[in-house]
Amino acid sequence: MTMYRKASQKSYDTKLGRRTKSPGSLRSATRKAREQSRPLRDEVKLWLADSDDSVKVARDNLALGNYHVTAFYTHQAVEKALKAAIIALKNKTAPKTHSLKLLHSEVADEIPLTGQQKDFLGELTPAAQVARYVDVAVGLPREIYSKRLVEEYLQKALPIIDATRKRIMEEH
Repeated sequence: MTMYRKASQKSYDTKLGRRTKSPGSLRSATRKAREQSRPLRDEVKLWLADSDDSVKVARDNLALGNYHVTAFYTHQAVEKALKAAIIALKNKTAPKTHSLKLLHSEVADEIPLTGQQKDFLGELTPAAQVARYVDVAVGLPREIYSKRLVEEYLQKALPIIDATRKRIMEEH
């Protein structure tokens, strides 16, 4: 358990672009100012680009009638955007979880969402598994999701992704 705790508490040294073991170290005002104007790290750019790719795949599969795939990739798009935000705004490793509420809780002070948006994160989270596994869906995943439902998912997810991206860009 101690090994896990230490690994999960690692953060990133933005200057060196690598993990450090002391996330709680105090920073001087000069260092804070320097970090606020730092360029967007490659890892954050990759998470955001991957989020964009997931939105595209979700939209493409909506058009093809693969609604379970749309649900899954909508979830992935939100998850990847939130993980980018955790790295960019909190300077730490994103938790290895599919729980969108948990991921958002890491950056809730930076990316405020409405109560409805937070509820939606809880609603969308199961799609990470229900959309892929027959034992979780208790049947074929393609039979769980309708066009109306996944259109609603996309409609609700895109503003969250946009707000997340906007906040990251404001910081960098």
